[in-house]
Amino acid sequence: MSNLSRQPGKGLPRALVCYRASATLLALTTLVQVGLGAGYIGGDYDSMDLHDINARVLISLALLTLGTGIWLRRRGGPVRAAAVSAVLLVALVVQMVLGIERVVAVHITLGVIIFAAVTVLLMRAWAVSVPPKRPTSARPVDSDRPAEPVS
Repeated sequence: MSNLSRQPGKGLPRALVCYRASATLLALTTLVQVGLGAGYIGGDYDSMDLHDINARVLISLALLTLGTGIWLRRRGGPVRAAAVSAVLLVALVVQMVLGIERVVAVHITLGVIIFAAVTVLLMRAWAVSVPPKRPTSARPVDSDRPAEPVS
């Protein structure tokens, strides 16, 4: 069970929406990157320039996802939101260096691992739930007796 159900925290829904949006964009851009890499391997050498540009977009989105993951964590969300995003950012930088250096076998293998990790990150981002808001009472609650439901 995530921390969200135990400590809702102020600002959680906006942080969660932003984290989900950045994780979704990261996943879509990762899928595009796979297609561009496959195009290059298949003989479409023009796709290499797009693959290079998209790699930079991926790193930017990973940084955005890390930022929203930290924001979500500070609002009571799960630690893994920031931790996995940080690991992915590092992996994407390593991936870019491997591509520039043409270490193709490791580049492709790491790319498969990154794609799987981004997929898991996306699934977890959408699985985090926000607890329903509790109604507040206008009158003070006596600590000796249980609170009465608000109608």
